[in-house]
Amino acid sequence: MGDPTIIPELQEAVESFLMAEMEEIGATQGQTIIMDVQTGEIMSMVGLEMNFEKKYQPCKNFAYQQDMGSVMKTVSLLAALETGKVKLSDEVNVGIGIHALNNDIVMRDHNWHRGGYGVISVAKALMVSSNIGICKAVDKAFGKNQQQFYDMLDKMGYGQPDSIEGIVGLKPTTYNSPKDSDWVNYNMWWSAIGYDRKIAPIQVLTFYNAIANDGKMVKPTLKTGVVEIINPQIASKASIDSIQVVLERVVSEGLGKRAGTPLLLVAGKTGTSEVAEYYYGDNSVAEYQLAFCGYFPADKPKYSMIVSINKIGLPASGGFMAGQVFHNIVEWMIKHGMVSPTGQ
Repeated sequence: MGDPTIIPELQEAVESFLMAEMEEIGATQGQTIIMDVQTGEIMSMVGLEMNFEKKYQPCKNFAYQQDMGSVMKTVSLLAALETGKVKLSDEVNVGIGIHALNNDIVMRDHNWHRGGYGVISVAKALMVSSNIGICKAVDKAFGKNQQQFYDMLDKMGYGQPDSIEGIVGLKPTTYNSPKDSDWVNYNMWWSAIGYDRKIAPIQVLTFYNAIANDGKMVKPTLKTGVVEIINPQIASKASIDSIQVVLERVVSEGLGKRAGTPLLLVAGKTGTSEVAEYYYGDNSVAEYQLAFCGYFPADKPKYSMIVSINKIGLPASGGFMAGQVFHNIVEWMIKHGMVSPTGQ
C-alpha cells in the first residue's frame, strides 16, 4: 500500500475547530472525519474526549457506535424512492407535529410546540427534518412489507464497511428488524429516523460519500494507492440525483444553513439524537449525539465530511453545533486552496 492519507495541516485545523466548539458547549466527546469523494482517502480524522480534569485530549473513538438520529433520514428516503412508490413531490400531512404510534407512544416533530408543519412535500420533510413526514413516506413504501425496508438498506450497503485497516474495533452495525421476536410494527418508524441501529460515524460518512459519488460506494482508507469498491451503485441514478438536490436544499433552505457558506454550495443533513439518560435522585438528564454529515462543493463533490459531538443536556442541535464545525472547516479548506470557491 501507499503513503498515509492524513494531511497534517488540515488535521491540526480540524482539531482546533472541533475543540473550540466542544469547549463552548461542554461536550463529552466528538470526532470529525474528512474523505476524498472519489478515492475514499481519509484526509483528516480527529477524535477528542473530555478527561477527569475537564480538559480535552485526543482519543481513537472512531469505532464507537450509537444511534445517529436524523442523518438516517436521508438513507430512509433514498430507500423509499427506490421502490417507486414515493416521489419527492408527494404531499404528507404531519399535522400539528404529534403522531400517536400506539396508546402509549407518541412521535413528535421538533416544532410540535409551535403547531407543526401541516401538509408538506416529502422533499420539505427532509429539508426541515420532520420525523413524521419521513416516517409516513417510508410507511407508504414499506408498510405492507417492513422487512423489505431492512433488506433495501442492506442492499444499498448502509452500515458498511465493518472493518477498516487502522480503525481498531470497527464492527458490523446492529439493529432490530421484523425477524426479531420482540418486533412491533411501529419500530420501523423509529428505525427510519435513526434509532434502533448502532452505527459509527465513519459508516454513516461512507454512505453519504456514495451519494456524493453518484452512487458508487468506496471504502474509506488511510493509505493511498488503492480504491476499493464496496458497492458499484447503491441506488438508481434517478434516486441519487433526487437526493443530491434535496441535500443541497437542506443547507440552502432548511435546517442545515449553519453548515453552509456563501463561498460554495454545501449539501448534507443534520442529526440530533438522544442516546442515554442519567438519573440523579429525582432528576434526570439526557445525553445527546449531534451530527452534520455532507459533502462539498455540492455541484461537483470533492470532499465529504461528518462531524459528530456528544453532550449532556440541552440545548442540543446537530444543525447549529456540529454544523458550525463543518462550516468552519469548509471555509478553512477554501482559504488554504484545497477547494475552489464557486465560480473559480
